[in-house]
Order: sequence, then structure tokens, then C-alpha cells
Amino acid sequence: MAQASTQTEEDLIVINRLNDTDFEVVQRVNFGAAEFWCGAATFVERRSGLPETTAIYLKRPRGPSLTSPGRDGVTFSLSNDGLPAAQPRNTLTVKEAGATVKSAHARRFCRDAFTRSTK
Repeated sequence: MAQASTQTEEDLIVINRLNDTDFEVVQRVNFGAAEFWCGAATFVERRSGLPETTAIYLKRPRGPSLTSPGRDGVTFSLSNDGLPAAQPRNTLTVKEAGATVKSAHARRFCRDAFTRSTK
């Protein structure tokens, strides 16, 4: 009899720290903007233990991964140093450096991405 897995989809997101403030969320099959932002919230809250009020900044838009050759990734940061000012927007993006949301807001995309709350 096979054992049930206790891992959630969120646990399977590949997230690689780049330095003290930056990290990359690596694309998986069918990843869209919601899944990337969910991964960013996962890094902040679940893997780093930071509060849900932590601001997350999109540093490097979706493109070839820095840490996983042959895959795409998005680099996020906990710092807005050197980033353009975020523009007000009504849509979710992983294509515009400087886009920002609080971790609590990004966490909502985990529910959208995986059809249930993961917190």
C-alpha cells in the first residue's frame, strides 16, 4: 500500500535564494503569474519566517532561470533598491520590474493557483 504524501503543491515550488534579499521562483508546468507570486509568499512566510506584511518586489521579470538551466524563472526581492517605482495596476504581472505586493496579498494567489488555502 502506498503512503499518502504530506507535501502540498506549494511545498514543491522550487525557490532558490540568490543573496540576502533576492530569490528566484523557478517555473513548473502550467505556471502563470499567480503561481510565481504564490512562490514568493511561500519563500517569505513559510521558508523565511518573515511576517505577512513583508513587501515583495519583482526584480527580474520572467525569463531564463538563473539557477535552473533550461527553465524559466522570476527573481523577487525583499528590497526595492535600484528598482523602478511601482505603477498602479489592476492586473497581476511577472513581466514588469518594480511590481510589488505585500506577502499577505501574494498568499491569496496560492488559493487561486492550487484551489485551496495553504496557510
